[in-house]
Amino acid sequence: MKFEHKVLLTIVLISLPFVGGAGPKTSIVHTSHNLSSSGPGEIKSVNETRICIFCHSSHNGSPEGPLWNHETTKTGAFKVYDRETMQGYPQQPNGATKLCLSCHDGTIAVGAVKSIAGEIKMHGVGADGEIPSAKSSNFGRDLSGMHPVSIPYTQKTAQGKSTLRWPPVDLEQEVGLDQAGFVQCTTCHDPHGSRSKSLPFWQKDSFSKVCNVCHSY
Repeated sequence: MKFEHKVLLTIVLISLPFVGGAGPKTSIVHTSHNLSSSGPGEIKSVNETRICIFCHSSHNGSPEGPLWNHETTKTGAFKVYDRETMQGYPQQPNGATKLCLSCHDGTIAVGAVKSIAGEIKMHGVGADGEIPSAKSSNFGRDLSGMHPVSIPYTQKTAQGKSTLRWPPVDLEQEVGLDQAGFVQCTTCHDPHGSRSKSLPFWQKDSFSKVCNVCHSY
């Protein structure tokens, strides 16, 4: 084997752990986001067998998200994260966060999708088809106690506080800002599955690996 080929092979082998990211991700089929009748959670459809339909449609999807199919929440009334020490300020939910809250704010029926008339009938929901208020997955409209979302993360923001990193770097590209440069729910969470055995829909296999992309402690 020529020297150049040996060097290339060595580089590829060394790089494999990084290419693979934090490890295999669980399938949405086995998570509480499988809202079809085969779902493992308490909230699931009475007879709808399709898994993706609750969020996505292959045709006539909403421009609010990729092939988006769910009715979306109305913004303007959310209480956002606010601290005197903040370098930036969250906006009303936008981007992926707005899509996530279309179920998780508890104001819209879980089965309210655009591609079919009426709502998909569900088990385990409230009187109006929403996630019940007693469920921890019902965040309501007060987001002030959570990590800020729908907040721009810029060089000026990061450099204004010693515990923030700029730029945020993740070699596996699992954690990051959206295309507009905002921190969203999907910065830390993957709605299609988790790489952690204990953290729901987590982008990496540990809490610290996600946080350390933007934070320096």
